[in-house]
Amino acid sequence: MTSFFAPNTHTPASCSSSSSSPCQSPRDVVQIIVVGAGLIGPRHCQHVYNRPDCKLAALIDHSANGPQCAAQLDTALFRSVDQYLEYLESHGLPYPDGAIIATPNHTHVDLGMKLAAHGIHLLIEKPLHSDPVECKKLIEYCYAQNVKLLIGHHRRFNPYILKTKKNLDKIGRPIAIQGTWCLKKNHDYYLEKKWRVDRSAGGGTLLINLVHDLDLLLYLMGPVSKIYAELLVPQREFEVDEGAILTLSFKNGCKGTFICSDNIISPFNFETGTGENPNVPHMADLSGFYRIFGSRGTLSVPDLNLYHQNSEIGLRTPTPSPPNSGEFMKPPPKPFDLQLNHFINLITGAEVRSSCSGEDALNALLCIETVLKSIDSGKPEYVPDLESFI
Repeated sequence: MTSFFAPNTHTPASCSSSSSSPCQSPRDVVQIIVVGAGLIGPRHCQHVYNRPDCKLAALIDHSANGPQCAAQLDTALFRSVDQYLEYLESHGLPYPDGAIIATPNHTHVDLGMKLAAHGIHLLIEKPLHSDPVECKKLIEYCYAQNVKLLIGHHRRFNPYILKTKKNLDKIGRPIAIQGTWCLKKNHDYYLEKKWRVDRSAGGGTLLINLVHDLDLLLYLMGPVSKIYAELLVPQREFEVDEGAILTLSFKNGCKGTFICSDNIISPFNFETGTGENPNVPHMADLSGFYRIFGSRGTLSVPDLNLYHQNSEIGLRTPTPSPPNSGEFMKPPPKPFDLQLNHFINLITGAEVRSSCSGEDALNALLCIETVLKSIDSGKPEYVPDLESFI
């Protein structure tokens, strides 16, 4: 068994706060606004605030969380995107370079269209929308406005995933993949926001959580051609799903299974295994929430151990040595930093291609739509071809 994980000594840069008036930094500093101060928005705010080459130009939020979050980060607060844009126009101030949208899923497209109309580059939390047609509308509009669109499937930037992708060739041809995302969310999580129990607004475990893992499977293994899915037994009183079990067929011939649930007590999920989410306790010795089986070996994630037989071929069980826990990243990785760095590079032109484009996000959403279709029909369903959809 071989571990491919090397330690990472990178420490994010930090900077002191600046004026709370929007858009008054030098223009060589990238001006970014954050829309939404729910669970994810404040994390985005903090990452922008910590960078010396950025200014958190404003926070846009109408909830009770907004004032405290804006005060802590010494930035201006507006109740709506419209109010913010009107303020800039009435005071003759320039538009920001970029916007991070971290609002309920069903609001993403409308807010994105308003900002893109002014040439503001976009980082939008996933899923882009619950309706593929709405996703397509925003994608096409951003192209027309020459606006960069990055979707916040931030796990693509997680060092565990980057290392996994880099070492996939060591397993030979991928034959099968097994994945799990299971944990138990607090009951109050669904009571805090009404949209979380409304499937049409993007609620339910499949749209909130499974879409993350499907995007990673697409990133690692390529397009999915066919999906069969069944819902797990519900335990709550809400109408939205609590999870499902999937059988996946990839276009490269690989087959896979995946279990997703937010109402099972389990450490086998991405957050627990990688430590990227401060709200979920990290288990540094967790192994195998993904297992990728190949013709020459098996790669386990997040421990990133390769089970192999060197050059020997035969009916022999691999006898790996114990994993070297000292090689794991300490402190846990911060993919939000890497994602923000990529977004800034897209804005400045240092990078041209989005690491998670609108089309990538649409592909993941089409897989979710196929999951829902299979659940309704009780049969395997084919994933619509992205090229024909676009």
